[in-house]
Amino acid sequence: MKGQLRHDPAWLDAFFQRADEIFVSFSGGDYPYVLPLNFVWLDGRIYLHCGFTGRKLDLLRQDGRVGFAAALDVTIVRERSTTWYKSVSGCGHIRIVEDTEEKRRALDALSLRYAARCPRPAPEAMLRRVNVLCIDVESISGKERTPS
Repeated sequence: MKGQLRHDPAWLDAFFQRADEIFVSFSGGDYPYVLPLNFVWLDGRIYLHCGFTGRKLDLLRQDGRVGFAAALDVTIVRERSTTWYKSVSGCGHIRIVEDTEEKRRALDALSLRYAARCPRPAPEAMLRRVNVLCIDVESISGKERTPS
């Protein structure tokens, strides 16, 4: 059985609720720069938090195009020469979230997702200390191959 393509929103929502990290590939520079990052899937967008300096921010200012991928339930089945898995990949544009309410909503969702002991709603002091990035997804597809 080949992997089944998945585009339905319910499948994507369930996948992103379980995935612990997402790998994001930044386009700027001589080579792609890939990082595993904590994230939250919210309203069809991917939100990340970070500091105010660093290579990923330098690269996104050069070129806002990114690719991303995540995987779940990866099991190599040697006796059948196959692998069971669920995965998502896609691309989009990444931006720094400037809107205060969007930033607060993303931070609150990240806090809930990872059971962080942060106050909610995120106070003004936290909003000033943390940067939030948003991937506006342009294309996304899921794929799964399971033993069923």
